[in-house]
Amino acid sequence: MIISTESSLLNSQLNWKQQVWFVFIGLIGSFWLWFATFRHGIGISPDSVGYMAVAENLLKGKGFISYNGELFIVQPPMYPIAIAAFSFFSGLSPVKSTLLLNLLLLPLTTYVSGKLAFLITKSFLVSLFVCFSIVFGVPINHVFTYAWSEPLFIFLLTFALLYMVKFIDSDKKKYLVICSISVGFLTITRYVGIFIIIAFLMLLLLAIEKKVIKRRNEICLFLFISSSPICFWAVRNYNLSGSFFGRSNRSLYGIGEHAFGFSEAITSWFILPVNYFQNKILIFLIAIALLSSILSITALNHGKNLKTLALIILIYAYSLFLFITCVNTQTDLIGNRLLSPIFIPLAIVLLDLFYHRIYIRVVNKIPKKMHFLPTALSYVIWFTYPIVFTLALGLESYREGLGYHATHWQQSETIAYARQAHKHLVQLPIYTNQPEAVYFFAQIQAGRLRCVQSNLIAYTSDPTWLEAEQVYLICFKEDYLSDCLGTLKSAYDPDINLIAEFSDGAIYLMTRRKI
Repeated sequence: MIISTESSLLNSQLNWKQQVWFVFIGLIGSFWLWFATFRHGIGISPDSVGYMAVAENLLKGKGFISYNGELFIVQPPMYPIAIAAFSFFSGLSPVKSTLLLNLLLLPLTTYVSGKLAFLITKSFLVSLFVCFSIVFGVPINHVFTYAWSEPLFIFLLTFALLYMVKFIDSDKKKYLVICSISVGFLTITRYVGIFIIIAFLMLLLLAIEKKVIKRRNEICLFLFISSSPICFWAVRNYNLSGSFFGRSNRSLYGIGEHAFGFSEAITSWFILPVNYFQNKILIFLIAIALLSSILSITALNHGKNLKTLALIILIYAYSLFLFITCVNTQTDLIGNRLLSPIFIPLAIVLLDLFYHRIYIRVVNKIPKKMHFLPTALSYVIWFTYPIVFTLALGLESYREGLGYHATHWQQSETIAYARQAHKHLVQLPIYTNQPEAVYFFAQIQAGRLRCVQSNLIAYTSDPTWLEAEQVYLICFKEDYLSDCLGTLKSAYDPDINLIAEFSDGAIYLMTRRKI
């Protein structure tokens, strides 16, 4: 019955009713996202504050200036531009505009992904699985509940893949141009978009059946359009700061830590997080099993299905270059956020493999009355953990809020005092271990303060740290960085006067002697 139903739905083109299903599933995800965030707001991290501050400055006509008054260079400009555009046309604040943007991007991403899955698999059933996988997907829910650039990046990547697949199917140059423009926007949404250029370039080079001259022209066209935005931005950065993409420090994590984060993220998408087992051998076997599945698809489709190969090339290229970059530069630990862009391509590849190589063969060998069993089992295996994760994350966001919108931040006594004493505090330079929080809640610009092995270190380009005789220190006990309160009391007590102390932090006036 299932196979016959699928056969009746199988056409070379999607009809409007089938496409409505994709939109409907995406709207379910948007409704759940709205439910999870309407009480406290979208999740706000330090990165989010930086993006929204740039958007505010763009609306004020100040240009690409961050919350600390410095040039916006370390991150690309597309996401702040999108926030500013939504704020301008909707009349909403940048904070609310980020939520509105995510609520719109989720159904759009689901719709485009459904069409992409159908073009590759020719199965409406698999396309529905892909759409539900997005709505309940672990990394998708993780990044869409925050004001991050990943949702926009994921949409643009899926859109670019769709038109690359259309180009492979039809060989129409207009599809390549649309794909190239999308990839260009990718590069100025996240710098990792440069890897997407490389992946798509590899795919064009594999089109060996085409004439050399034609392939050369296509490659040149793609490279020119897709690389122009990031080249202009890099030149702008270099002219202003002498650096193309900002400073790059040594990695905070080793190869083993990044490898564990990679394995934990990938396995949690489709099975269970490997940290439930704490077994390195099991981690290795699970990772090998997943890679072997992708390699099997490569062997089966190379030279026969260039569309599937496009996704595989993207998965490998993105993962490899991301891993190399994270090991050699100061970035976050590899996890759901950094790997989220390859979730949709990987889901399509694995579902395509399962459906055509396993599911159909199993169903054809059992009685029709029993056809519901493999379908039900497939749903249980594929969706159990993602659904549990989605419900837990959504309920946590609804009850407590995420990031700086969490209740403990909104009820912070230290923040409340900083708001009240705003005019008094800004008369002197201010340093804190949470400059983004101080700016977000109190609109106070502060230098970054960190404590490393009983040494107080201020990371800022502001020379007042070395010149000012007095500075205010706003120290939070729990934050994204470290607990500076104990270090300050033990190392600098003779030079520090306590101004106010609260349950979540303290404010000090430090009179400088010798630092």
